[in-house]
Amino acid sequence: MKSQISSFGLLAIVLFSLPAWSTDGVIPAPQGLSVCAAESQQLIAMRRIAAQFGTLVGCFVSHDQAPVNGVDKPVESAFALTLFQSESEPFTEASVDQLYAATKRQWENVKPLWDTDKAAYEQRIRELVRETSPSTSAKTTMSIEQPVLVSMQRINPGSYTVVSIRPRRISKDGLTFSFNTAEGNALILNEGKLIRLTIQRQLRGQGDVDAVKSGITGWAQDTSKALLKN
Repeated sequence: MKSQISSFGLLAIVLFSLPAWSTDGVIPAPQGLSVCAAESQQLIAMRRIAAQFGTLVGCFVSHDQAPVNGVDKPVESAFALTLFQSESEPFTEASVDQLYAATKRQWENVKPLWDTDKAAYEQRIRELVRETSPSTSAKTTMSIEQPVLVSMQRINPGSYTVVSIRPRRISKDGLTFSFNTAEGNALILNEGKLIRLTIQRQLRGQGDVDAVKSGITGWAQDTSKALLKN
């Protein structure tokens, strides 16, 4: 179970350079995104990372682009992953309960932005957007800063969502470029298996956070319905 818990945060290193790919059609595309195109280096890299935690079963990307560090990247991307089972028994609602409790402990003593008043919520988003700027650095590195919790919600006994803001810094050629992403994750129980859904969107304003929050909830619900029909 520990490997499943830790995996919920580790795949955040997959960013926005996701061209298209075909799936088996079981996992529906998030609203506004298209299935990725085949066999790019980025997709191969994503599969390699996903292989540490499970099987990649969906890859999606937006047509809209916006610059990151001077290079146009898709505004939004998403992927779906069936997690490995670390136990001989299938996952159950009790497994989801344990994972949800572990996720809550990770955010212990942190008040979700969604639970603050509207003015404070909007002000914090504006501050995070203003923090994206270049500065001087002597190294070439990438790091993910302390994330900001937006919301954590139990959809039903077999699924839940977590929405956060992920500050990132890329240092290259003496400059450090800061940019933030809004990220939504969902965990879904289906026939003894756990499916992880992730949406990542460039953070340019409050609308991007709101889009991810509604998008991950809608995608989780659509995926649950699609899996029941399959």
